[in-house]
Amino acid sequence: MITYLLLSIAVGMGRYAVDGTFHFPDVQQMDQRHDPSMMPTGPLAGKDGSHQVGDVVNFWAIDESGSVPMFYLTSATCRFAGDLSYIFVEDTQWEIRFNQSDVDSLAAALEGADGITATDAKYFGNIPDLMDDDPRVYYLILDIRDGYGVNGQKWYIAGFFSPYNMFTEYEARNYYGGHSNEVEMLYIDCYPARMEDATQTHTASHELVHLIQYGIKPFSGEELWVLENQAQTGMFLCGYPAFQVEAFIDFGGVTPIKWTEFTDGEKVVAGYGAGFLFFSYLFENYGGKDFIWNSMHGTTRGIQGVIDAIESATGHSINMESILSDWMVSCFVDDPSLGYGWNSFSIADYDTIDPGNRPGLDYTGVVSDTPYSDPWHSVAGYQGNYYSVGDDLSGSLRVEGTGIGNLNAFFFNGTTVTALDAGSACDVAVSLEHPGTLMLLCNSFAGLDLNIAAGSTGSGNFAVFPNPCLGDLYFQFVSTGEPVVLSMFDQSGKHVETVNMTSPSGETVITYTGASELASGIYFYRFQQGSRTETGRVAVVR
Repeated sequence: MITYLLLSIAVGMGRYAVDGTFHFPDVQQMDQRHDPSMMPTGPLAGKDGSHQVGDVVNFWAIDESGSVPMFYLTSATCRFAGDLSYIFVEDTQWEIRFNQSDVDSLAAALEGADGITATDAKYFGNIPDLMDDDPRVYYLILDIRDGYGVNGQKWYIAGFFSPYNMFTEYEARNYYGGHSNEVEMLYIDCYPARMEDATQTHTASHELVHLIQYGIKPFSGEELWVLENQAQTGMFLCGYPAFQVEAFIDFGGVTPIKWTEFTDGEKVVAGYGAGFLFFSYLFENYGGKDFIWNSMHGTTRGIQGVIDAIESATGHSINMESILSDWMVSCFVDDPSLGYGWNSFSIADYDTIDPGNRPGLDYTGVVSDTPYSDPWHSVAGYQGNYYSVGDDLSGSLRVEGTGIGNLNAFFFNGTTVTALDAGSACDVAVSLEHPGTLMLLCNSFAGLDLNIAAGSTGSGNFAVFPNPCLGDLYFQFVSTGEPVVLSMFDQSGKHVETVNMTSPSGETVITYTGASELASGIYFYRFQQGSRTETGRVAVVR
């Protein structure tokens, strides 16, 4: 399992940053808690009062370049002592990769009523002070040993929270075979991370949430994707962008739920972008501070914990499938004035490296002429396909779907989003008479296979499809604009029902949704519009 966080992408420089909190998966299984009767005995336990600038400490750090954590001691000097934080800088990096100006910038971001520390505490919970009776958080700025540059490795660890420090040295060594500084602290990289890229401030806003999480309950008490979505919200609330959204766009969207189970590293990066987008969407639309607070402090976990947090914050029962569907529509429409998007930012603002065929999520296909086809292809869970329909086209845009996933379909004309009935068989058809975008969203963990075709059905000026029919039944024809009367009969000739429908003039498509309610068998239809009558038969399969 790949469980690291992309905090920034510097494509032009050929490197990207990851978070090392869960670099070693065993960290999530650390379910012991510090015993208050066990007193700290390490070098920081005997400090007399608060640290002063110039104090030198040997800190335990972790070499994260291997498959298991390796602890080592490194000397660092206090370069800032504020009301809420200490900033220590590794002595070997001082004035080489981190200087006083960098310290001042980081301190300004951490301190104050609107700083990272106060903001994360306001929305997520109090900063824990379980070890040293000092409310300040230690930030150790160092060159994290992560293997960057070795054998062409392009990723580096931007920072991490280590729960080992939440134990005494005796506990850390005997419970988990590690070492502890016996203080609340975070590790922040200084190479190749650079303060001018704001990597350290972004990292701090994320990692501080992990510290708060651990103060509330062990990591084993929550699913990993929730832990990371919550930490991504720390960046959002502190006003920092999540550059992983660029990867989310490049992937065409990925699930914001259980994405930490991906095995493709680039897809994991996109998952962090999805987590940022999903929890910020929930924050803006489903309870704000109360939602994120309930998510952190609730007793249920995983998707049920998110549902409970929303319902407690809003006082209403919610349908998570509907929320996820609206979220996916928002990811494409990206315009809050239309009811779909974010008030705080635009996804399109992240689409800077390879913009593709539209700002934000790209069109999967552009139907500018007919016939058009996008043959059978897979769509992953909570991912979408988006087809742009041009002007002056005739016929229909038809979708066949197979698989156990759920298909939600919408048509977006630039100002209005209209839900379409995909039926139980994941089949959709829309007329090409109006330009816009057909949005096909797989609203389930299970994926789908889709086959797309546009234009004439090749059946003259009247066609019925699909046949055999597994869900809805579609009629494509050249309409006079008069009312349509459709009558259905079973194989014995018994009348099943008659439906009155309307259709605009010109080549169009109408949908008989009643087909999805029919039992398996052969049925006959009589289609009437004005003086025209069409008859035929269709097989219904369940």
